[in-house]
Amino acid sequence: MLRSILVLALALLVGPSTGAQERPLAPSPASPSADAPRPVLELTLDEAVRRTLENNVDIAVERFNPESSILNVDELKGFYEPVLTSQLTQNSAARPRSNAFSGGQSVDTDALNYNFGAFQNVPTGGDFRLDFTNRRSSTNSVFESFNPSFNSNFNLSYSQPFLRNFRTDARRTQIKVAKKSREISDVQFRQTVVNTVASVKQSYYDLLYAIDNLEAQRKSLALASKFLEENQIKVRVGTMAPLDVVQAESEQASREEAVIVAEAAVAEAEDALKRAIFNTNDPAMWETRIVPVERPTAEPFRVDLEAAILAALGKRTDMTAARKRLESSEYNVEYARNQLLPTVDLIAAYGTTGIGGTFLEREGFGGPILRTVPGGFGDALGDVFGRSFPTWTFGFNVAYPIFNRQADAAEARARISRDQSQASIRRLEMQITGEVRSAARAVETNYKRVESTRAARVLQERRLDAETKKFAAGMSTNFLVTQSQRDLAVAEVAELRAIADYRKSLVNFERVQEAGIGGVGGGGTVTVSTGTGQAGGTSIPTGATGGPQQR
Repeated sequence: MLRSILVLALALLVGPSTGAQERPLAPSPASPSADAPRPVLELTLDEAVRRTLENNVDIAVERFNPESSILNVDELKGFYEPVLTSQLTQNSAARPRSNAFSGGQSVDTDALNYNFGAFQNVPTGGDFRLDFTNRRSSTNSVFESFNPSFNSNFNLSYSQPFLRNFRTDARRTQIKVAKKSREISDVQFRQTVVNTVASVKQSYYDLLYAIDNLEAQRKSLALASKFLEENQIKVRVGTMAPLDVVQAESEQASREEAVIVAEAAVAEAEDALKRAIFNTNDPAMWETRIVPVERPTAEPFRVDLEAAILAALGKRTDMTAARKRLESSEYNVEYARNQLLPTVDLIAAYGTTGIGGTFLEREGFGGPILRTVPGGFGDALGDVFGRSFPTWTFGFNVAYPIFNRQADAAEARARISRDQSQASIRRLEMQITGEVRSAARAVETNYKRVESTRAARVLQERRLDAETKKFAAGMSTNFLVTQSQRDLAVAEVAELRAIADYRKSLVNFERVQEAGIGGVGGGGTVTVSTGTGQAGGTSIPTGATGGPQQR
């Protein structure tokens, strides 16, 4: 100890030696001389989660899908909305005489049509129609009894299937499938939120590790620099050969590289977190330095594996979506079975007609006018609504394909799709169980790593202290001291990595109980055949467009 004090005193008296090779320390990016001051954002974990829920671009993109799915359901429901129709036309026609009954050398007719109506498809598979047609015409034909004449017709008709398309049809199946797609879209949005929140928590812990790792590397560099300085002092006073300093200089250079790499890792971790919590590509945002204010702890966590598996099987987003896809498959099976039935449709119609206008009484057939009886549109309406000339129709339409192979094949295909969905659920149950077990194992393993690396770091601190004292007493070498410093740096980084991995494994253990990483629906479409004698159908998207991006 006295020898070391004497060496230091001599070095101060002699001053720096021109023969010693000193390596200047690389400036730290955090120092004011290296970089201009950067804005600082102090961030807690809860604040990071809150900013993510408000600003994350993945969540912002996914938020539109549920709204689009709702509009898709409303669009399909519009099929059952009543529709009003109207028509107003005027035409004029001149026809040359073609026979003795043409009514004149040139028959000119002017007509005005003004029609009104309404129709509506009924959710029972039927349809309702109302027509009210009116026509005013004037002509120079001598055979017309009314000139101008008014013709009105009022008709009601209704058609209702009793077997095929009664309990369900293509449109109602599409609506039910679209509703399930809307629910799947909601599940997908929830999955995006869960995965994004888990991702930002892990990014937060990654940034904490990167900062701590940088500090550990700087500490290791400081130890190497101090050791190099002590060796250079010994060279100056003649107690150490200049060649023995080379190893210390090499070790300092190596640790400078480690600091540079650690600084780059901090910048990468900051950018990853910024992408999650900011929503604008602002240069000021990229220049902001994020400072996590919460320190991760490594408290033991009791893993209830059985309860975690039950929770995941019951509420995970991919399992929920799989069950909803199975329900959509059941809808298709129900529709396909209905299409095996014969067509038996009730047809009912009732109508009245009326005529009015100026009545022309003629002498003989096509003779001169003897008397004119005034009239108009009101006469036609009186006949129509007075039911003076009613007509009605009542009957059934029956049809059944002899072989019905198309419907048989469609029903078999629907059953296969349903059975495939059931098998997919069983496969997903195995996958979820495996993921939960793996996540639980990672929690236990990483906690053991924390304890092990903590013990290793303490032992390496003791070893370095011992080697340093032995070196000061001349009982150790440069190699052993630098090796001890390097081993301590490795142990410190390993402990920091183990703590970060442990916290991240806890986040992942919570995530695997709520959401899967991949898409909840796996994409694809649900097909509903819309024809009874033609191939093809209408494809309805299930709403699954892929899972969120993981960082």
